[in-house]
Amino acid sequence: MRSKKTLTILIMVLVFSLLMMGCGKPNKNSGSNPNPAKPPVDQPAEPQEPEEPEEPALPTTTTARTAYPLSSADEDYLVLVNKKFHVTENYKADDLVTVTTCDPDVGNKETKMMRKTAADAFEVLAAASREDGYNIVMRTGYRSYNYQKSLFDSYAAKHGEAEANTYSAKPGQSEHQTGWCCDVGVRGRGLTSFNGSKEAEWIANNSWKYGFILRYPADKTDITGYIYESWHIRYVGLEVAAYMYENNLTLEEYLGMVD
Repeated sequence: MRSKKTLTILIMVLVFSLLMMGCGKPNKNSGSNPNPAKPPVDQPAEPQEPEEPEEPALPTTTTARTAYPLSSADEDYLVLVNKKFHVTENYKADDLVTVTTCDPDVGNKETKMMRKTAADAFEVLAAASREDGYNIVMRTGYRSYNYQKSLFDSYAAKHGEAEANTYSAKPGQSEHQTGWCCDVGVRGRGLTSFNGSKEAEWIANNSWKYGFILRYPADKTDITGYIYESWHIRYVGLEVAAYMYENNLTLEEYLGMVD
């Protein structure tokens, strides 16, 4: 009886001891992450290179291909007239003015004219050539449809129409009728003698500074349809002239109107 009672007491002591072992101080980390994640730190954004502003578009012709043949002139100083794109007999600008620096012995009163913007630009070009020791003058500027017809017919009678059309435009196909171009030279000297001259070199290297281009360069005859003419310059404006000169473009190429 005593042994049974003693066994009971021992069991109770053992249970009590076990209970006491499980009832220690609570874990201060109980119920929480012992290694809490640190909040993300914002990283400074990498500097972005500023976008380069788009260059403004260069001027282009305002004359639609479907408008040809042209019968009236507007303010389009980039209008293209050549063997494919024609003008009619009635095409004539209303702002033609007389160019002062011209050869009085060539052409007539009407051929000494250009459209006012082009005429003003040519006077600046001529003055600049004089400052550099040259005396460049305009020989002919505007030519009417009938004037060009007479000129071309005379060449065709001498050399045949096909050959004449390599250096002279048929009526309605000459940009002289636009009033935006001219032939230049030196007073008292023939037109073709301009080729290879110091004046021709000056024109080739400097006309773009005044808004003109060499319209029929030697290396683009397959595009322009005409032989090299060191004397024929065309007004296209300062911005376009600089671009065409730097990129060696004809007017056909610049306008994307190459056959």
